[in-house]
Amino acid sequence: MKERFVILAKYYLFWVLFFAVQKPIFLIWQHRLMGDISFCDWFRVIGHGLPLDLSVAAYIAMVMGLILCISVWVKPRITQILSDILTSICLFIGLWTLLGDNGCFPAWGYHLDKSIFVYLSSPREALACAEWWVWILALIAFVILFVVALWTYRKIIFSTSDRLSLQKEISKSITQKVLHTLPLLLVTCLLFLPARGSVTVSTMNTGRVYFSDNTMLNQAAINPLFNIVESLSEQTFDTRKYTYMTAEDASAAIRPLYSFDPTSTTHPQISNADHVILIILEGFSLNAWDAMPHVQQLAEQGIFFANAYASSYRTDRGVVATLSGFPGQPTSSLMTAPAKSAHLPNLGLSLSASGYKTRFFYGGDEDFTNMRSYLVAGGFIQRYCDKDFPLSDRLSKWGVPDHILLPFASNEIAQNSLIAGNKSFDVILSLSSHEPFDVPYHHLDHPYLNSIAYTDSCLGAFVEKLSVRSEWNNTLLVLVADHGYPYPDGLQNFQPERYRIPMVIAGGAISKPQQVHTLCSQIDLAPTLLAYMGLDYSSYQFGKNILSDSCPEFAFYSFNDGFGLIYAPECETTSQHTAPDTIVIDAKSNLPLIHSSNQSIDTLARAMMQSIMQSIDSL
Repeated sequence: MKERFVILAKYYLFWVLFFAVQKPIFLIWQHRLMGDISFCDWFRVIGHGLPLDLSVAAYIAMVMGLILCISVWVKPRITQILSDILTSICLFIGLWTLLGDNGCFPAWGYHLDKSIFVYLSSPREALACAEWWVWILALIAFVILFVVALWTYRKIIFSTSDRLSLQKEISKSITQKVLHTLPLLLVTCLLFLPARGSVTVSTMNTGRVYFSDNTMLNQAAINPLFNIVESLSEQTFDTRKYTYMTAEDASAAIRPLYSFDPTSTTHPQISNADHVILIILEGFSLNAWDAMPHVQQLAEQGIFFANAYASSYRTDRGVVATLSGFPGQPTSSLMTAPAKSAHLPNLGLSLSASGYKTRFFYGGDEDFTNMRSYLVAGGFIQRYCDKDFPLSDRLSKWGVPDHILLPFASNEIAQNSLIAGNKSFDVILSLSSHEPFDVPYHHLDHPYLNSIAYTDSCLGAFVEKLSVRSEWNNTLLVLVADHGYPYPDGLQNFQPERYRIPMVIAGGAISKPQQVHTLCSQIDLAPTLLAYMGLDYSSYQFGKNILSDSCPEFAFYSFNDGFGLIYAPECETTSQHTAPDTIVIDAKSNLPLIHSSNQSIDTLARAMMQSIMQSIDSL
């Protein structure tokens, strides 16, 4: 009987070691993001990450324990087959999680979670995150690691001698079999303790391994497989997780952010905007400003919002924030929940109600992240996506590149403007400045900057073509990024600089160029644009009219399981004071990553996050 206990113990330690080794791999792979860490930090990461490793290993070992219990009653060959299948499946999942997690982390800024299944439902988009040779290297690495790990298991953990010992131990009588099975079953059940993490109401969670004020060390301690499973167990829109006070107190706390006179403005309303073109630029960060000369030129000719921030970190969140004025969420996406997103306000609905013909242009798959349902509910009945282009035009991994998409859109816009009295609202979502940055343009060494410069050059040609037409004088051209990007290299996912984006209202209808320094974000674009056009924007509850002279200055953003608030109280402009106050909170540990000496800012940020989630409940 003892041989089975030895095998189970070795099997458990095998998986603990398998997950523990992933910590130094992560530290080496993500060395550019780690910053200055000591040799002792490596051991601290392994040690503090051990509870999650013990938990995941225990779940796997429990299945092995049941197989060993069965081995008392069946032939050893069956035990061998079952244990080999279990180990192979777990190695397959564990190794691909290791490689995928490390591959995506530099761009995503967080570990793989349940959102990976959304992307895997569209395999082309999932594979487009990296060049083909990266996937080849990943496949080679997977095969090597799989063979080494399986060899270790077969030679050391469950060797031939182990299998022979099981065969010798097969009992003849039913009583002996029962007596052999019950203790092993009891030990298997005891593995539930490290799996669950405690005997109290508290269960194992990723926040358990947080130990440092260096957030990257905390990320390194997380078991990525546990992170995926934990995210699957969370409610899609878990209001309780972001409840910090009563609903009344939260509402009262954020009231000052919206207590201003929206009609008080030195910016007169515009009356000749018959054509509105909104271009949402994939991953454009204000930190890459020097790589976008055409955006700079438009900013000089129009209204440039110099302190604009993205609401969140992914395209699905950014599109909703831009068109619906609704903030992104840390671990969920309204776009992927059609039953809720259908109740959001939308620029498409607002402008179509005022007689504008709405269209949406995108070179990718409109079914990705449920974008189609969101757009249809938002009033965009006429939409163009990758399927509307010949196969020869789908040159990039994400679909139709910008040098094809933008001329196509400009031709459609020009033809529509020939219809007398026709007002139009056209939205274009670019895609070429997304990883893996495979663009037909080679002017800058840095692949991200080069892709930004490429899309910017396509934008320049687009504007040049439209600006010579007579209807340009009645056109508003709006530019905004869907989200920022971790550039310069090493910029972490929670840092405010990661979310600074260009936001511009330009076009021939603009009579007076101006720079606006008010702190703002994507969620303010829809109400600001509608107010500028003299239209109602009261349904956009979280946005504000940036052009109002009494507009409070703040920008709220969320990242994976966290959120931040940048706030300049007393309605001062950022050009008149040294710096706004900033607070960034990690929702897992419930602790600040960036501290503020002003406790009211902490309360305000939490109240904002709570109010957003509670608003989703009512959708």
